[in-house]
Amino acid sequence: MLQDVIFARTRTGTLALNDASFVLSAGFRQLLSLIDGKRKGSVLMESLPHLDLEDLALWTSELARLGLIARQGEVPVDEMAFNMTMEMPSEHGNTVDASALIDDIMADVSHAIAATPDPVIKKRLSSTARMAAIESLSSFDSLEQSGYFVYPQSAEGLPARPLVCIVGHLPAQNKLLELVLRRAGAETSTAATREAMRNALQAEAKPNIMLVDADMPMLDAARTLDAMRIDPALQAIRVVLVSERGARADLAHAIMLGAAGYIVKPLRKDMLDAAIPRITGRALT
Repeated sequence: MLQDVIFARTRTGTLALNDASFVLSAGFRQLLSLIDGKRKGSVLMESLPHLDLEDLALWTSELARLGLIARQGEVPVDEMAFNMTMEMPSEHGNTVDASALIDDIMADVSHAIAATPDPVIKKRLSSTARMAAIESLSSFDSLEQSGYFVYPQSAEGLPARPLVCIVGHLPAQNKLLELVLRRAGAETSTAATREAMRNALQAEAKPNIMLVDADMPMLDAARTLDAMRIDPALQAIRVVLVSERGARADLAHAIMLGAAGYIVKPLRKDMLDAAIPRITGRALT
């Protein structure tokens, strides 16, 4: 069980923690500072009350992928290096504006991405940027409370009247989304089957945004999203998933695959009135 696992920082992790130029969000730095080769996962969670077990699995997995930590005993750890670090108090609080914090993190990471020509580093920084956005959201306004999440800057570059394709098998749900989208000045189309969605993606005039029901029969939304992100002809399409699953782990999976947003069912008017303007970049009329 992850609660009983003890992680240790690698030498690289210790150096990264003390290098301000290393792109790592505040939350990841806080977790990395607490990992000392002695504390179990349960103790880490007590020190970071905004994380649950799913979050801890996600964050430690990412830190391990970056080579900053490893399970105790798997790599040699320079114990003296830990004397250089101190435990970091939480920088999160309910008085901080979540959107502003996300924007600050994204601005810093985006600047670092633009400054490096190395595609491998760019990919890693992009991953860190998405993790930072999820982390910031989970610290302030959980998906369960708001019912939706829209990735920062997801509406940038959209035309004045964006074309939105609604992908779903439920007519009433499709109609509700269509009505709200049109209030935001969007032009809409509907794809009620997987084949209709494929036709929309192959059309000459491709949609700017796709709202995809992740619970649609015969459609693997995650695999579809993953495939779209690696196809140069489809990468510009913003994909927003609509799903019955509302855990932060589901959100994290979608965002890491490149989703521009995530909406939890059942759909509510107040939720859509708040989410759609952020998705389209257009106020409702």
